[in-house]
Amino acid sequence: MTIAEIKEKLSQERGFGSRYPARIIFIENLDDYSALEHQLKGICDVTINVADFCRAPDTVPQFDQIKNKLKECEGQQVLLLSVGEYLRLCTKRELNPDRCQFRAFWETQQPEASKTRVVIPVFNCRDIFDRIIGVIDERQEDYVWTLDSAPSVESYTVSVYSPKFKEAINPDADNLTSWFRDWQIILRRNVPCSVVTMQYGNVETAYGTVNIKPIDSPFRYLTDILVDGNLLVEKWQSNDFWSQVVNCTSQYVAKAASFDKVVLDALNVNEFDFVSAAARWETLNDFQENLVWLWYRVYPTDEYYSYACKKASCASEIPAKIRDEILLISNRSDRWIEERMAAVRALSFHSFDDSYFALMDKLPLDETKLKLLTYQTHEEKTYAIKVISNMLRGGAKPSAIATTLLERDYPSLASYMKDEMGCDDVIDEYMAWYRKNKIINRYPGDYPVQMTFDRFDARYKLMHKLQGQDCVSFWIDGFGSEYTPLFLYELKVRGIVPESVKLATALLPTETEYNHQWDEHDPMTIKWDRLDSFSHKGMPDDKSYYSCIVHQLSVFSDAAKKVEELLENHEYVVVTGDHGSSRFAALAFHQENVVPISAPKKSTVRSFGRFCELDDNAGDVIALPNTVVATSNGKCYLVMDNYQHFSVSGNAAGGNTDEHDVVGEIHGGNTAEERLVSVIVIKRKQPLPPVTCKPKGGLFVTRKNGHVEKALQFSRPISTLEVSYDNKEATCTMNADGSWLVILDGVTTDDITLSVIANGRLLPNVSLKVKAQGISKNDDPFGGMGL
Repeated sequence: MTIAEIKEKLSQERGFGSRYPARIIFIENLDDYSALEHQLKGICDVTINVADFCRAPDTVPQFDQIKNKLKECEGQQVLLLSVGEYLRLCTKRELNPDRCQFRAFWETQQPEASKTRVVIPVFNCRDIFDRIIGVIDERQEDYVWTLDSAPSVESYTVSVYSPKFKEAINPDADNLTSWFRDWQIILRRNVPCSVVTMQYGNVETAYGTVNIKPIDSPFRYLTDILVDGNLLVEKWQSNDFWSQVVNCTSQYVAKAASFDKVVLDALNVNEFDFVSAAARWETLNDFQENLVWLWYRVYPTDEYYSYACKKASCASEIPAKIRDEILLISNRSDRWIEERMAAVRALSFHSFDDSYFALMDKLPLDETKLKLLTYQTHEEKTYAIKVISNMLRGGAKPSAIATTLLERDYPSLASYMKDEMGCDDVIDEYMAWYRKNKIINRYPGDYPVQMTFDRFDARYKLMHKLQGQDCVSFWIDGFGSEYTPLFLYELKVRGIVPESVKLATALLPTETEYNHQWDEHDPMTIKWDRLDSFSHKGMPDDKSYYSCIVHQLSVFSDAAKKVEELLENHEYVVVTGDHGSSRFAALAFHQENVVPISAPKKSTVRSFGRFCELDDNAGDVIALPNTVVATSNGKCYLVMDNYQHFSVSGNAAGGNTDEHDVVGEIHGGNTAEERLVSVIVIKRKQPLPPVTCKPKGGLFVTRKNGHVEKALQFSRPISTLEVSYDNKEATCTMNADGSWLVILDGVTTDDITLSVIANGRLLPNVSLKVKAQGISKNDDPFGGMGL
């Protein structure tokens, strides 16, 4: 039948009665359905939708109520819409004899003379109708009509979901009545669509022009829509997770995407790279982390990442498994080690606990232990020094360890172990011996060669040469020449090459109070105490000596950075120390063969016995074995020349053993590590522009009772300022804005010439003019009248 024939048929039926009111029209093409519906709305007296007869938005329509509606419309033609969609989504219900409604509705009879008709157009639903109705009563055969239309070239996919993952899929219709009202609009989008309904249990899978997929499990949907869905295992994740994956697949055509596409899109990457994912681990959400966990279960490889991830029972275990699994296997290829290290560095562990290092301790080779450290944390660096200590005890060469195992990952320790200062071969050889045995952390006995220091200048003599220069003195307490090669390395990293590096001697005894050659109030002097503090006592909550060494080495990276900052505003920086310190002098306390020396009568033992101070009335001073005589500020001292000590209470590095490293270094004696310091002069690569000075606000000043105040501005920040006038020193203070306030007293002249020395450099004189209070800046307010 054509649309015209259907309209004519309905028109004719207005003229006679019929015992059966229902007339069903089958249409195979959605465009033709829409066209017919439009025409029927124009000729029928009443239009209703099965959605109007649902007691709630997600319940099935009540066909008894539709019958009652028809009774109200006696003699009228009623257009009933969406019956086909009801049959499509509730097929199982209608096939259940105890629950079906439509067959009874279809077979409803009325008085033979009644002209009431219910017109039911349905789209692509003949097969379902035939299954539900079965054999049509011959009296109703003439009431089953089919619209002449071409077969549909379009196909439609409707996934019907359980409400349990409603939030995950963003459905096109979120209940049954929404679908009944909008199904045409939704299907015309020509993309797979979805319905969430509590009636999902009534849905049957269907194929054809309209494909119906009942989805009571998100996982089942994924296994159907994804090309490689068969590789997924439901127990790997929860329903909520699979629902989220379903949401990610909504943009894909069925069987046109694989799971890897889902993962890559969710991670916002073009290709999967575990190290890249690890670098973002802290920013990934739970869903993304679980996708990474799944990746190697779906796509296993021979990489270490795949092995470790598959060992993780959940995504949250991945970082720990990446870190630890390599420690638990007997054979580790170099490739797996490299892959593991790349991943662990990317994961950026902030700390490692004792259990991790207990696993490391079980590895048979110390070299492997070092290769498996990232050196990103203090704990790892401390452990590395512990391992290296053991290697050195076994005869390994420091330079070999540094070159092959440390240069890339812990370059500061590599430098400390192998670099030389280059100022004195004898001292370089001694310091190599000292640094090696310091890391071994065993008392080595006295150095076989007696050390002398007469060939070295005193520190002050070298530093005095820079007097009058724009030079900052940077003092690092405890900076003995032991650390000079490391500091030179850290400067080189920043592109800084010193103008000169020289060895110098500290004053005896090698304590700060006897080497105090700086002024704490001098802004051109900076002093750091942290190195000396680390050497003596480590950190308040950490008394490991190996940890102390890590802290000691870290000082020099910070110091090089400080030098770089200072050179921004100064021509020179000179770096030195007041003294060094000795680990062996501390360890000697625990050696039975190191016999303490009794101090002379009328003396006071200081610094754990490294020296003693003689009383003023002690008489003639005679050096004891292994001591030297020193004087300072009229006082006389006996200073230890080796690692022995005067008898004294106390115990430096108490409790230190091979298995238990305890912090502690001391100084005050005359060993090379205590006595020798470096004087490192660093000059800017490009000279700073000359400092210029001008009066702030002009050259005029006000004088009151000989008192004058004026702010001076400088072309760049300065640290020190000396100003004088007529051989009188001015008072100078820095203002918050970087200018300096100059205060003069005793000014009697109207023209003032200031002598200005900034940062130790004499600048051109600055001229000021005095004006009387209350007079304007015009010196001749009467216009040159000579009054």
